Amino acid sequence: MNGNELDIMEDKMDKMYNICPICGSPLRDDFTKPKEYMWRYDCYRCGKFKILTTGISALNGQISGIELNDITKIYISGWIRENQGSNIIIDSKIMESLMSLPELSMFEKADKMLQYLAEQFPVAGTYLGYNFTEVYGILEKIKIRRVPDENTQNGREFFKNILVLLPLIAIGRIINGHEFSFLFSQYLEDTKQYISKGSPKYITPAGWAYLETFRHPNPDSKKAFVAMWFDEKMEEIYDSHLRKAVEKAGFKPIQIGRKEHNNDINDEIIGEIRSSKFVVADFTGNRGGVYYEAGFAHGLNLEVIHTCQEDQLKDVHFDINHRNIIKWKDGEDLYNKLLNRIKATIV
Repeated sequence: MNGNELDIMEDKMDKMYNICPICGSPLRDDFTKPKEYMWRYDCYRCGKFKILTTGISALNGQISGIELNDITKIYISGWIRENQGSNIIIDSKIMESLMSLPELSMFEKADKMLQYLAEQFPVAGTYLGYNFTEVYGILEKIKIRRVPDENTQNGREFFKNILVLLPLIAIGRIINGHEFSFLFSQYLEDTKQYISKGSPKYITPAGWAYLETFRHPNPDSKKAFVAMWFDEKMEEIYDSHLRKAVEKAGFKPIQIGRKEHNNDINDEIIGEIRSSKFVVADFTGNRGGVYYEAGFAHGLNLEVIHTCQEDQLKDVHFDINHRNIIKWKDGEDLYNKLLNRIKATIV
């Protein structure tokens, strides 16, 4: 991109009146000209992220094969919010990958909102200090670009509310006020009774009991599923180091390639993951099956310990590379680091 094209792009971004290019929400900091072909944003809904020039081009529909509709952007916004703290830098390649983010069911959206509220108000019985009735109006004002002046009384109240409500909306991948009202009022309050009706609101005992199933899906299990590349070198690493680390921590490692069975291999994998307390996923070799098994475990709210030989980290997919991956040099290094991680996070 030459200097003239960049100037045109800067002018176009300046005309966005200080709104997020992903979700259209107000920005917490004034938009500034890019430095080194990188735009930096701090959005009330998405959170903090950076976009390279190619990412901006993708957002503007200037790259063939990348077409972002409003729903796709809502899911991208939620992904960014969930991955805060990982120095998110978006280019056209990542933007293309984000187009395929899986859609959530209404139950998954409600679960994400309930879990987020529990993180913000972790003490049982604490009132949820958010004005949930403002969500519909907030989303409508943002949609029609009628955000009030923050120097007025209405504006100060508006920005006070979006500071706490828009992250919740992002986490839940909420499309509009109607969907929020359905999930929050009709589902979480009326149907499931996980949140109290009336005011003030709090997470009910039934809500906390439900949340406990996410924190400890299999509290008494002593099994650990191992997802890895079935390569001769990695099999040796497994036998000499990885397996021993899991056993030393007090768990039985399950490596599907070593299990005798007459069933469909996928059924066996799913069954073993479902009954495990946690999963060790080693991404050495960048195998698709490991991504699938780790993702399935995440969907069950199982703890997943990510590992990878350090000279292959560059090949790890962006959805994983922001996580706290154990980087190992050799088998002994993997043994020590994995054992310490299990003791710190699982035992």
